Amino acid sequence: MKKKYIKLNNNDDHLSLGNLFRLIKESSKNKSSAMQSEIFCTLFEVESINDTTVNNYCVGCRGISSEYKQIFLNKLKKYKKNNNEFADNIINLLNIMDGVVYTTKEKINFINNNVSAVSLSKKLYNIAKNDKDVNQDLVFKINDFIKKEDYYNALIEELNFIIIEKHQPIYESDLKKEVIETILSDTSISSSSLQEYLNLKLREGINYIYSLKNMAENGNAYANFEMGENEYYGYYKGIPRYNIAFEYLKKAADMNHATANYMIGKMYINGIIGTLDNKELEKGYEYLKKAYSLGNIAACNSIGNMYKNGVHPLKKDLTMAIDYYKKASNQDYAYSLNNLGKIEEDNKNYEAAFEYFLKSANLGESWACNKVGEYYRTGIIKKDMKEAYNYYNKGLDSSINTICYFNYYNLAKYFYMNGYEEIEKDEIKAVEYLNISSSKKILEANIELLYFYIRKYIETQNSGYYNKIIKLQKLIELHDNYNEKIKNEIEENIKRINKPELNIMDIVKNIKLKNQE
Repeated sequence: MKKKYIKLNNNDDHLSLGNLFRLIKESSKNKSSAMQSEIFCTLFEVESINDTTVNNYCVGCRGISSEYKQIFLNKLKKYKKNNNEFADNIINLLNIMDGVVYTTKEKINFINNNVSAVSLSKKLYNIAKNDKDVNQDLVFKINDFIKKEDYYNALIEELNFIIIEKHQPIYESDLKKEVIETILSDTSISSSSLQEYLNLKLREGINYIYSLKNMAENGNAYANFEMGENEYYGYYKGIPRYNIAFEYLKKAADMNHATANYMIGKMYINGIIGTLDNKELEKGYEYLKKAYSLGNIAACNSIGNMYKNGVHPLKKDLTMAIDYYKKASNQDYAYSLNNLGKIEEDNKNYEAAFEYFLKSANLGESWACNKVGEYYRTGIIKKDMKEAYNYYNKGLDSSINTICYFNYYNLAKYFYMNGYEEIEKDEIKAVEYLNISSSKKILEANIELLYFYIRKYIETQNSGYYNKIIKLQKLIELHDNYNEKIKNEIEENIKRINKPELNIMDIVKNIKLKNQE
C-alpha cells in the first residue's frame, strides 16, 4: 500500500516551504505575479527552476535538494559576518508581495517597517508555534525578535528552519508512530498499553467501568489514571474518595504518567492527603517537578504558585513565579495568563493586565471572561458594554468545574434586569441568573434579589414576595462576606425604593451582623 504524505502547503501546522510560498501568494497584491518558480528563484538567487520541481518542494512530496540548502548555508556563513546578507533577498520578496520595485540604502530598517514583512514574519511565527518539529527555544527566539520589532532577523530564523531543518516529506503513518513514540518516550508505558486503553475507550459499552478497573489492576497506566481521576472527583460514589484516588494515581505516576504526577503533587500541596508537614510538601514539590519534566503545563503553573506564596520547600520569589507563569502561558495555559494578569493588576499596570486576561478569555477561561467583561463594563481601559455582554456570555460556556458564576450575576444585573440598548429587559431571565449565582453563594446576587423582591412587594403587597425577602435577609446575614459596610449600603439603597407605610426598613434593620447581639 502506497504511503500517504502530508501536504505542507495548505495548513498552519508546518513551518514549511509550501506554507511560506502560500502566505506570500495570499499577501501579494497581484496574485498572478507571485508564481512559485519566481518566489523560489528570488529566495535562492537562481535564474530558473523547473515548475514541477518547485511544486514538489512546496507540496512536500520531495525534500529540498542539498544544492539549494547549500546555497542558503553559504549565505548564513556570510550573514554571521555581515548582517545585511539576506536583505536583498527579503526586499525582492517584498517587491513580489507589494507589486513595487523598492530601492533603499537603509535595507534592514526598511524591512522592519514594511507592513508585508511584519505581517509575514508574524504569520510564520504563529505557524512555528503550531509545528511540533519547532523546538521551544526557537519559538522564544523568534518571539524576542518580534517583540523588539526586528522582523528582518525573525524572518531569517524562520527561513533557516524552513530550508535547512524542516524534514520533508512527512508520511501520515510515520507521523502517527512518531507522535506515539514522543508521548511515551519519557515513560515506562508501552505502546500496547495505550492501544489496549484506546480500544476500551472506543469500543466498550455497558461494562466499561468493570473492564477499566480490571485493566487498572493489570497495571495499565491510563486505566489507573482514569480510575484515580474519577475517584478524585467523586464520579463513582457521588463523593470524592481521595485515598482510593491516590492509590490509582500513584500506580500511573510510577510509570511516568505526567498528569498523574501532577494530581498527586497537588494533593500533597493542598493538604488533600497528608498533613501539610514539610516532608509531605517536599513530596508534593517532587511530584510537580516530575510532572513538569514530563510536559505537564499545569504543574509549571503550580510551581509558579509555590514560588509566589512561598510554599515549602520553595522560598517566596515573585521573579521565579513570573518566570514559571510565563513558561506555561507561552503554551496558552489560561490559569498562568490569569496569574500574570493579577500581578500586573496589583501593580496597577492595567493595560498589561487586560492583555493577559483577554488572551485567557479568548481561550475560553470563564473567570477571565468575567474579568474582561468587567474591564469593558467599567471602562478601566475602554468602556464597551457590547463587548462586556459578549464576554460575560462567553464565560457561561464552560464546564461545571470551571465556570465563574459572576458571569450570570453581571448579565442579570447590568443587562437583563433593566435592559441595555439592544438587549431587551427580561426580568424572568434576570431572576433565573441571579438565583443561579445566589446558589453558588455570591452575596451580591442575594442582595440584588433582595432589592428586586422589595420592589415587587411594594408594587403588589403579595405575601409570597415578603417571604422571599425574609429568606434572603437570612442568607445575607449568614454570608461570610457580610459586614457593617454592606449592611449600611443595603439600608441606603432600600431607602430610595421604600414606601414608609410598608415598613420595609423594619425588615432590613432586622438583618444582623454575625456575633452582634
